Amino acid sequence: MNQAEKAELLEQLEQWNKKDEYSRCIRAIEAIPEQERGYLLTVKLSRAYSNLAVLGDHGEHGTDGEVDGDLIRHAIELLESVRAQGENDPYWNARMGYSCLMAYRSAASAYEYAKHWLALVPDDPAAQKLVRDCEEYLEEEKALELDLKDREEIIRKETPDDVKKGGYL
Repeated sequence: MNQAEKAELLEQLEQWNKKDEYSRCIRAIEAIPEQERGYLLTVKLSRAYSNLAVLGDHGEHGTDGEVDGDLIRHAIELLESVRAQGENDPYWNARMGYSCLMAYRSAASAYEYAKHWLALVPDDPAAQKLVRDCEEYLEEEKALELDLKDREEIIRKETPDDVKKGGYL
């Protein structure tokens, strides 16, 4: 694929992405032999898989839809395959941050990528937002964990000794 064809494909991918046609992006990129895709097309393929996993084509999953775990894990595998080239690329860190957040339902791993993305481009509002979102999620997770520990302690204190020892009332 020459540079003009690649530029044309990248423009087409952006148009399909804006129209929520992620499957079309995937088909177009996967039609290119893997060894010819290179870094950028691999990251774009990961984005398409991630968006398809979370949103579905044309937003069919809605905002509260179930994330397709297999697709999102594949998106992460694609990013991992170009980690050496992407570790200091803001776009790679953005895609990894978003994908990890959706895949693991935990902000801890996403937060590391979000912070690195923000360090690379401190004025990027999207990077700032992902960092804030991750911090909020981490606070919520911590609060839920503390709440669970508090509840366990209350149950321990209020449970009669004979039940604690395996007896019944």
